[in-house]
Amino acid sequence: MEQKKHRIVYALTLILSVVLVFVGNQIAMGGKQVFGVSNAQDFLRARVLEVLSVNKNTYDTTTSDTLTITTITFDARLLTGDQKGKTVRCTQEIDNQFALQSPQVKQGDTVLLDRIDGEGEAGKSYLFFEFVRTTPLLILAVIFAGVVVLFGRKKGLDTIISFALTILAIFTVLVPAILTGHNIYLWSLMICVFIVLTNLLLVQGVSAKSFTAALGCVCGVIASGLLMLVMDKPMHITGLLDEESIFILQLNPSNPINIKATVFCMILIGSVGALMDVSMSIASALQEIREKEPQLPPAELMRSGFNIGKDMIGTMVNTLVLAYIGGAMSVILLMISYSANLTQMLNREQIAVEILQSLAGSLSVVIAIPLTSFICSIFYKRSAS
Repeated sequence: MEQKKHRIVYALTLILSVVLVFVGNQIAMGGKQVFGVSNAQDFLRARVLEVLSVNKNTYDTTTSDTLTITTITFDARLLTGDQKGKTVRCTQEIDNQFALQSPQVKQGDTVLLDRIDGEGEAGKSYLFFEFVRTTPLLILAVIFAGVVVLFGRKKGLDTIISFALTILAIFTVLVPAILTGHNIYLWSLMICVFIVLTNLLLVQGVSAKSFTAALGCVCGVIASGLLMLVMDKPMHITGLLDEESIFILQLNPSNPINIKATVFCMILIGSVGALMDVSMSIASALQEIREKEPQLPPAELMRSGFNIGKDMIGTMVNTLVLAYIGGAMSVILLMISYSANLTQMLNREQIAVEILQSLAGSLSVVIAIPLTSFICSIFYKRSAS
């Protein structure tokens, strides 16, 4: 009977989660087209059959640098499109003065071609656009899912499903909501709550453990957001961290995106994973203690949560800090190379926001430990009585 009840709750949670993602997407999009696919038919996948020629042309410029354009001509077989299977002549150009260049194509590479239509079939030309990287990523994702299910069995499958819902919520609800001008603060908080509830309910089921962990995690998320709001004014945060921020600001001049609010979103999304880990670990450990020692007073149970949390603080704080440092390593290297001293680098908004993310996320984890312990001591006492 208990197993049947669990399956019903699981099915209802899954169905409700999918419905919420769909409804959230419709509200966030607001009838607008966010993910443009109007020219998708002009980009075709192809397999490089043979590199025919590599020609280098050098040009004198007004600067001391010499402009060298390398033109690679190759044949490729189309893998998509209305002419799938056809062999076409393609061109790749590499400009030595353009920093973001793809490597030269080689036989056997799978590439994305930009088809430019001219007059008649002979007027069509195919230009190298980019290497196809989604295929190896998809293979790795399948391996990842297989390993998780292999070791986790039912829990592993639930983890993959909850992970898929998390990705859908971010990319089909949160991202469109930001781009269409919705309140970023509100939608970021709602998405984080959705992520917490769906992950804990699908993986752990409806129980005192998942309930207390969810409450502790949501409290940590709120604390993380409040920390950002408190630090907003003294740090003079604008949200203009890089060129991409400027481009985002210019997407809709009549109703510009709140760039400062995107920093709030970054902090919340960045910390919610660690918060779920900490909250669930505390809730699970304290439930085990309660089952072994039913007569343990709530104050002692809470103290046990504090002691367990002390051992987790170091690793979880390092996890967050190292994740942010790893993500910003190229920026850090660039800033150190071009900044005259450490003070200049630390006072740049881009670096300051990275540090703020690390500190706010880490502090929210520390705050979540006593909060989860307190909630567990109250709730477990009631459930046992």
